Amino acid sequence: MPQRPLRVGIISAAWGVQTHLPAWRAVDGVEVVAICTSRRETAEAAARDHGFARCFWDFRAMAEDPDIDLIDCGTRPPLRYEMVKAAFAAGKHVYQGIPFAQSLAAARELNELHRASGRVAAVDAFIQAAPAMVYMKELIDQGQIGDVQGFNIRFDSGLFTQARTYTPGYTWFAEPANGASAMRNTGSHALHLLVHLLGPVHEIVSDQSLRLREWKMDDGPAIKPEVPDTSYNLIRLRNGISGMLQTVWTMVDGPGFRIDVWGTKGRLAAVSTIFPQSYSCKLFRSDDVAFMVLDEHEIEVPERLKALPGISIHADEPRMGVFPMACIYASMLREMDGKGHASPDFAQALHVQEVVEAAAVSSAERRWVAVEG
Repeated sequence: MPQRPLRVGIISAAWGVQTHLPAWRAVDGVEVVAICTSRRETAEAAARDHGFARCFWDFRAMAEDPDIDLIDCGTRPPLRYEMVKAAFAAGKHVYQGIPFAQSLAAARELNELHRASGRVAAVDAFIQAAPAMVYMKELIDQGQIGDVQGFNIRFDSGLFTQARTYTPGYTWFAEPANGASAMRNTGSHALHLLVHLLGPVHEIVSDQSLRLREWKMDDGPAIKPEVPDTSYNLIRLRNGISGMLQTVWTMVDGPGFRIDVWGTKGRLAAVSTIFPQSYSCKLFRSDDVAFMVLDEHEIEVPERLKALPGISIHADEPRMGVFPMACIYASMLREMDGKGHASPDFAQALHVQEVVEAAAVSSAERRWVAVEG
């Protein structure tokens, strides 16, 4: 008899279902069977609208359901913490969002629970699964740009500006208790890509500040954020390579994302407007040419990285997050089958948490801080 599909339950607000559900449904051998939200009426509505077999409004009850194999834990870090713990306690595999946790202590606990569980786990740092980034890593690892000498990352967006709040669903970003800030949120996405491409971080010096003191809301009073919206960082990796990371989420007409990595033979740059997606991210290359001559030119990402076995969606389809998330889900299934390792995993997420915590200390104390771990 064929093995039954992996049965998934999603814990999320409505916006999370819109992205996670099509990604799960794009992976062969997966069946999404349940949804859990914070209230009975929203859970029943989501089950009705999306065709789920059952619904929950208590994440513990979902975790205890013997017919569910994997829990996809959405929502903000403090809420997700208990959800992930309940899932591991019930013997489930886990997929969870980032920021990984609201504190370093919580991040370490979640990583230890995963290691002790014997289950498969991955996190939602999906930039590294975008085909342009996958190809970028291949070229770096092949030595196409020679010995790597440095990197520069900019992740600048206008999530919140003086004129308006473009993302009202993310107003929880304003509160320190939620483990949020420009460095912890968009910065975490950038750091996951950095350590995936070039290796772990050794130390960091950071300057973080709150520049926009009020977020205007269309349907209520303005929100007064209490977390840094601007972060400038100088980073030294354990392999000795140094570079910079800038992330701002209040930049008017923020251009989005760009990472440059250069070596002794050339430079690679991955560029995307707003937030890197599989369909929007482009890869550029520059070779060593004469001084005062610019050689940056777009290079084609191979089709083999855009259409993958077991995933029914193509990378060029303009569906936010779906293809790279499906790639991570597929990597989880491969690990369950003993044929690979899920990535990005909890160990990488813990390291990124260590980096953002060190950056916060650096900014407060105005000094270089070594990254723990």
